[in-house]
Amino acid sequence: DGLLGGMLAEASSEEDFTGKAGKSMVLRLPSCGSKRVGLIGLGKTASSPASFQRLGEAVAAAAKTAQANSVAIVLASSEGLSNESKLNTASAIASGTVLGIYEDSRYKSEPRKPKLNSVDIIGLGTGPELEKKLKYAENVSSAIIFGRELVNSPANVLTPAALAAEASNIASLYSDVLSANILSAEQCKELKMGSYLGVAAASANPPHFIHLCYKPSSGPIKTKLALVGKGLTFDRL
Repeated sequence: DGLLGGMLAEASSEEDFTGKAGKSMVLRLPSCGSKRVGLIGLGKTASSPASFQRLGEAVAAAAKTAQANSVAIVLASSEGLSNESKLNTASAIASGTVLGIYEDSRYKSEPRKPKLNSVDIIGLGTGPELEKKLKYAENVSSAIIFGRELVNSPANVLTPAALAAEASNIASLYSDVLSANILSAEQCKELKMGSYLGVAAASANPPHFIHLCYKPSSGPIKTKLALVGKGLTFDRL
């Protein structure tokens, strides 16, 4: 604000920008070295990863609108954050930005690729610990996007067989910790899975019962946890 002669404070006052969560303001300032400067509100008590993930999503939205190639993100105040908090905050911002910039354009005749190709997060540290956190954020974001793409796939693309193939592919990619067992309709009959087969009978596509098993590569297994999902593909072909 000092470098801009108080312009940010003046614009904030005129636009009634108080820094509340969800509020934002973008100024076009081509003469200061950056085309635009944006102020994004976090609220007074923002401390959770979810708050900073929303910040990343807001930055991504602003970047889309401005068709920006690069952005830099800096918190108004990060002095009070511990080193661990800085790492978690940077990771959450990165995750939010990746998820916010993503668009599922697989089935569009003229897919539009995002122009944003670099994001600098300033003032939250550097080094191998941060790189590890950012890599984890990248992996989680990629998994979320993969899940969204499965959910958003049309029924003529994501058939039960296609979903089973995706599960088998994941298991083969991470065979050190994952295994997949795909049951056919005949195997389901042998196991007397009548309710499951009754639902599947509404489709011309044969059912595929997917059993994915995750087993840690090291250390004792103290607890067994089962997650059961319907895995509907909404196919009525």
